[in-house]
Amino acid sequence: MSEGRRPANRTAARPAFGRDLWLTFVSNLLFALGLGLYYQLLNVYAIRNLGAPRFMIGALVAIQLGMTAIGYIPGAWAADHVRLKPIIVAVWWITVPTALSFALAPSWPWLIPGYLLTGLYMANNPALKVYIMLKSEPARMARNISYVFASFPLGMALGPLAGGWLAGRYGMRLVFVVAIGFYVASSIVISLIKDTPYHAAGQPWKLADLLATRVFRRNFIFFFGGFFMVYLAQPFVQPYLSQVHHLGYTSLGILAGIGALGGSAITFVAGRTTDVYGHRQGIGLTIGCLLLGAVLLLAGWGPPVWALAVFFYGAFDSFRFVAAGIVSSSFGSVPPVWGYAVFDAGMGLPMAGGALFGGALYREAFGLPFVVVICLGVVLLLVLAFAGRGRSAKAGGGGAARSVPSALPSTPAALPSSPSATLEATKERT
Repeated sequence: MSEGRRPANRTAARPAFGRDLWLTFVSNLLFALGLGLYYQLLNVYAIRNLGAPRFMIGALVAIQLGMTAIGYIPGAWAADHVRLKPIIVAVWWITVPTALSFALAPSWPWLIPGYLLTGLYMANNPALKVYIMLKSEPARMARNISYVFASFPLGMALGPLAGGWLAGRYGMRLVFVVAIGFYVASSIVISLIKDTPYHAAGQPWKLADLLATRVFRRNFIFFFGGFFMVYLAQPFVQPYLSQVHHLGYTSLGILAGIGALGGSAITFVAGRTTDVYGHRQGIGLTIGCLLLGAVLLLAGWGPPVWALAVFFYGAFDSFRFVAAGIVSSSFGSVPPVWGYAVFDAGMGLPMAGGALFGGALYREAFGLPFVVVICLGVVLLLVLAFAGRGRSAKAGGGGAARSVPSALPSTPAALPSSPSATLEATKERT
């Protein structure tokens, strides 16, 4: 965000981590705990309790991902044109009818409204990040964004443990009811923040300028294939464990928590790897962990192997965060909020398409999506290893940024070492 886009009173002293940022942190943690209670168990519930066909799991997740992609553009526009608190609070309250629709669904088609609303959550990201920026001193901006968003993986790791236990003893409907309580509390807390006058400077930019940047186009093409591969099997990890290994909700909740911890750990390691060795190595590490998770999931038998499998398969989240850090350097003169909005909206197509294709494969055989992921992952690793290395130093055409296939470079770039820190690398999921 440019200096011209900050309020005129930006020189006024602000606390290092003030009241509004603490409220945002607590609200985000409560939200993540509510979402974590059921999110990784939802697809299993749709199959086991509501009779959803295997293919429809892919379709439901594709609906959610498609809605998420659609929400990025209006979310970025709103963050640039209107006051921030009404947007943040309004979208936050959407969580309540979402969980309610899941709790009341008598059959799997009635889950569709909940999946649609789940996709809308992401529309809040641009406004929320700008709000944190405006509430922070410039020297503490990145740290404060990191702190606020660090609450999310914590909630997503703890939530499944409680959700799986509750579902195993009392059923999933009670889990949704408890999630509603967390969502109401989260929404009340976020409603207490104070608004920040925000008058966008209207920095001019054109989509054509972004698309004309060669490194952005190359990043876009590589990650288009990468996100297709990542989301092809991700929705089916828990259903696979449930239907092939006959695990109950309690065990699935524990494994989902392990997967969330794995995602955080791999993101940290991949971020440091990128710092020290470069983009190719960082994103290659996440793909390698994902492939290892898929292999263990297919070949392993027994709780220790399943735990390792979901730990490494948590790299699907790491891929998203590391990609965000890499692509941030290719926006050129386009404001980061819009650069991310365009990139994330574009990635919605392979994400939703991957989920649909994965559903078709899962319908044919439980393990088939993971076999295809392994094959596509090997191809992407070969691209990273051999494509365009000779042009690394010359990558450009629209700026000094580096791209993945042509220059996932030999020179390290500063990539944050945690999911939340990656969110901030731009100043920021955008």
